[in-house]
Amino acid sequence: MTPLVALELAENIVADGFAARQDALSTLNEAATERDVNPVLIQVVSDDNEPRAARERALGRLVVQLSRRAA
Repeated sequence: MTPLVALELAENIVADGFAARQDALSTLNEAATERDVNPVLIQVVSDDNEPRAARERALGRLVVQLSRRAA
């Protein structure tokens, strides 16, 4: 997953909600796992029981880490 695609996905999740983008979110989490992104961020983003604000912050940090590892 390219950094641009990850950023677009994050923007769509913030606009539409996590449930609306579940399949793409799974793909993002797989890419993050493959690139050794902080596993706590992946866990928070994936956890439906976490508050939305916490998930969105974790998603932003996940995208930043993913982008840095893609460079």
